[in-house]
Amino acid sequence: MMSLRRVFTLAGRIVRQFVRDRRTMALLFLAPLLVMTLLNFVLNSSASGATLDIAPAGDAASAAVAQKLHDALNGQNGITARIVTPAQVLGDLKDGTADGALIFPPDFGSQLQSGTVTLSLTLEGSNPGVAKQVQGMMALLVNGIAASAPGANPAAPRITIAPAHYLYGGPQFTQTDALAPLFIGLFSFFFVFLLTSVAFLRERSQGTIERLLVAPLNRTELVLGYVIGFTLFALAQSVVILLYVINVLQVHFHGNLALLFLVTALLTIGGVNMGIFVSAFARNELQVMQFIPLLLVPQILLGGLFFPVKTLPVVLHQLAYFLPLTYANFALQDVMIKGFGIGDIWPDLAFLAGFAALMVLGAAFSLRQDRL
Repeated sequence: MMSLRRVFTLAGRIVRQFVRDRRTMALLFLAPLLVMTLLNFVLNSSASGATLDIAPAGDAASAAVAQKLHDALNGQNGITARIVTPAQVLGDLKDGTADGALIFPPDFGSQLQSGTVTLSLTLEGSNPGVAKQVQGMMALLVNGIAASAPGANPAAPRITIAPAHYLYGGPQFTQTDALAPLFIGLFSFFFVFLLTSVAFLRERSQGTIERLLVAPLNRTELVLGYVIGFTLFALAQSVVILLYVINVLQVHFHGNLALLFLVTALLTIGGVNMGIFVSAFARNELQVMQFIPLLLVPQILLGGLFFPVKTLPVVLHQLAYFLPLTYANFALQDVMIKGFGIGDIWPDLAFLAGFAALMVLGAAFSLRQDRL
């Protein structure tokens, strides 16, 4: 016969177990508040939409049309329009401050007199969704602009846009192609950290490390053995993820496959050793899980997976540049979508290498503490 007394006695034991674990209590109540606070700032403060540069040819007629186009586009469906000089366009597209550029031809005046004007549209292209948004707005609005431009003949000129030129990517790129580099970095980092921290915690809790410490192994051999063992498995996982995404999912990419592996390898080495280091501060698997909201969730929210880093509020924008996943995402996007080489992404690689080296030192320190 069921006894409520026994049920409540067991429930009371569970409650006391949690209450006595101050770290569990703190993370149980504080970690959700931290995540919700980050989400609040990101969702309420992040800019969205697309930025379009409008570059008139320099004459009065094109300047008038550009101003009309600016007034019609600015603020429509999240579009931010800016009037710039033709010399500014390429720099804006390369540094990401513009998502597209509508460029007037140098002979705009004579084209206007002839009754047919052709504008060119250049898209940054790394975000296919934004590129399609800009193209859609152009198709809707450009034909109705410039009919009253200075110097126009009595018949309204025919305004057309030449097929869009893509700085990066291309019309064949989909949103999956844009998100694939971000998820490659996330999965390479998240699962490796989780697996390593739990597995190494079991090594500690089962007394394996203590038994190895009495074996004829010095400290360096112990550290290298563990690091290499876990890292080899993690690197194999990275290879499988990369090959599956590229060969099975048929994700488009422009860059070098070996360079993609180098980026994921550095991120993986950092994740493996961070897992070894963190396991020293946990007594069970539950406490390992408690590190996820503190160490991984901020990187997911701020690293560019869901919200572009450039659109984050100033404080969070600066914080994002201290997170390894941010640099991995930058590098993977630059290689897969923009076709960049090692000379272009070396600052990202340097940060990831520094993070990996720091985590190796942390893992070695935690193993040293086991010996003391």
